[in-house]
Amino acid sequence: MDLDQASGTTTAFYTLHSCDGDVALEIAQILNQPGDEQMNSWQDMIKQNPTLRQRLTEQGIIHPSDLSSITWDSAMLLFLCSINIDQEGKPMVIGENLKRERFGRFPFGDGSLVSYLTDYLRPNTQVKNSNQIFSRLIELLQKLSSFNETNDYTSPRFSGGKGGMNILGFLNLTEVTELKRLISGRNWSVASDEPLDGGVRDAIKHLLAMLKAAERIDSGVIYRAHW
Repeated sequence: MDLDQASGTTTAFYTLHSCDGDVALEIAQILNQPGDEQMNSWQDMIKQNPTLRQRLTEQGIIHPSDLSSITWDSAMLLFLCSINIDQEGKPMVIGENLKRERFGRFPFGDGSLVSYLTDYLRPNTQVKNSNQIFSRLIELLQKLSSFNETNDYTSPRFSGGKGGMNILGFLNLTEVTELKRLISGRNWSVASDEPLDGGVRDAIKHLLAMLKAAERIDSGVIYRAHW
């Protein structure tokens, strides 16, 4: 199926940036803590991560270890602290231009290729233990598209940031490799009521290309929506 010729409009453009998924998770967990516990955890993280301290200083933060002095919203804080940056200090994107374009514009629903897969993938009943394997595949897709806190992917917690910063989710390098392996195998099938003929297989192809691009540079990914 040629997605460029499919009908429908998208509501957003979706991008995968290179990130340190372990740092992103640590920050997300800290931001979910109450008051003093949050402040102490942040101080410990900054003390143990001089590279992050330097990055914050270069962004104009005078006291990086004092979370209360950082005026960024949670989405911006998570993004700026966890992304990998190029030599010009810009966020590193994953994949070539054409691959990013195909990944970022899916002509159905909210425009998210990942959401489409979550809705219309089904377990392959011809594969042994398919339900267990399939559950893990869906869990990783949900984490990528709707991260809240560990084992809770009901809604994104880092959307609505300043300047339209909407962080939907992230995966570390280990999870990128695992998701790539799961969607490359025979662990899934397509729902009988899939609305776009060949849509799941096209979505898998574009997601797989992006995951391979991330793996080649030993990188986790952060999933961002632009409205």
